[in-house]
Amino acid sequence: MDPNPDSKSRMDDGPSWSLSSQASSATSSRPVDGGPAAPARKRKPGTWRRLPRTLPLEVELRMKLGFITHEELRRQHLARAEELERMDDSGCDSEEAKVAFRDFKKEHVRWYRKLAEGWPENIVINYDPKPSDTEEEYLTAEDIEARFAHRDPTSLHLEQLKHFANLALAHYNARKTEHKFDISQALTSNCFSEACGTTYAHVNFTAKPQKSDDPTKRLFFAELMLIPKLQLQEDAEPMRVLHVSIIDDAPCFGGCHEIYRNINHRMRGAMDYERCHACHDILKHPKGDMFIGGHDSTRMPYISAT
Repeated sequence: MDPNPDSKSRMDDGPSWSLSSQASSATSSRPVDGGPAAPARKRKPGTWRRLPRTLPLEVELRMKLGFITHEELRRQHLARAEELERMDDSGCDSEEAKVAFRDFKKEHVRWYRKLAEGWPENIVINYDPKPSDTEEEYLTAEDIEARFAHRDPTSLHLEQLKHFANLALAHYNARKTEHKFDISQALTSNCFSEACGTTYAHVNFTAKPQKSDDPTKRLFFAELMLIPKLQLQEDAEPMRVLHVSIIDDAPCFGGCHEIYRNINHRMRGAMDYERCHACHDILKHPKGDMFIGGHDSTRMPYISAT
């Protein structure tokens, strides 16, 4: 997906890309100083040849330095659209790659032309997103239930959400001789996979005390983990409950998957053990060291498994 190396003249004349050719492959395999010929480079099956990036490197640099006008940017967008239109799927190695290339081409040509035709004041390019954070909140069970009052009751994942909430509360009650709870409302859940392949689920639900004069509902957080080998057993439950806690008696944070978080504390590599980077803000969490999944601040490994 990277553009070819740019020269000064190409910065003046606009972007230019070219497909990989058999000639370039042949050149790379010629012997040097009479030595043995290097093997020709092979492309991976299922990929197409080089495509232009969304913004060429010289455009990024010139915009950051303020040396590019909206008219020149418009010309760049049109040039990319026209070049993409001239490209065909002859460089694809499979039918699947051809279909993917045609979809890519159709979508990106449309967007390049839309950008070129738009008014300059409507085009915003943000190179340096400002760091932010999720807000610390003291929430009651009623507070968060109100946020889900207008949820679509036909949502496909509600049965899974209720199942996770019931598993978590059963796990919590089994470890208590008193102060047990009955489920009140399953609020929200998120399933995600780590880079290592482990799948976790984070869940919020509310519950009310059993056999108590105090009918106050409480807000819970739970973390579950998928045990893949148990999926092959008909009578086994493949989701294992790792942690359940009440979180309305302490400040809690929402997940920060959709933000660029300002992290001021020392981390171990990319691991932020204060927050969950796999969930969105609506799903509330206890202190970060009370759950295992979701700490990778790059957010790259988190794939929805809902």
